Amino acid sequence: MDSILTLFYIFIAVLTALLAYLILPKIPTTILSIGAAVALAAGIWWHWKQFSVEYRLSTWQDNLRNYASYALLLLAILLSYGFYVFVWTSNGGNIEAAFSQVKNSVMNAGRIASERASQGLSAFGEAISSNMGAPKNTNRNTNRNAEILE
Repeated sequence: MDSILTLFYIFIAVLTALLAYLILPKIPTTILSIGAAVALAAGIWWHWKQFSVEYRLSTWQDNLRNYASYALLLLAILLSYGFYVFVWTSNGGNIEAAFSQVKNSVMNAGRIASERASQGLSAFGEAISSNMGAPKNTNRNTNRNAEILE
């Protein structure tokens, strides 16, 4: 079924084609640029006038961004205080013992990691050196050909 909108769309397409191919090439580029800038400014103004309430309601949380640094600073202070209280109560007030315990566990973990890395590297080096002297069999059919010849 044809509707009145079909004729309207055809009319709009014809007007757009006439404007694009007959009128616009004869207008200087300066006037076209000014006209496009004015049309863009009018479109932005109209859009903002239509949807400013929706933007305000959907971006209310952007105002919280101003307080993010203060919240992060407060969190760091509270976590530091919590760590201090935890160390103080778990070691009976001896903070140096807690720090030496942490230092020893970090040093032990580093020692174990370096030992495992050196063992892995030496095993890799031994595997490479043991395979260096052996000739590589590049022909897959050598064994099959040897069986056929025998």
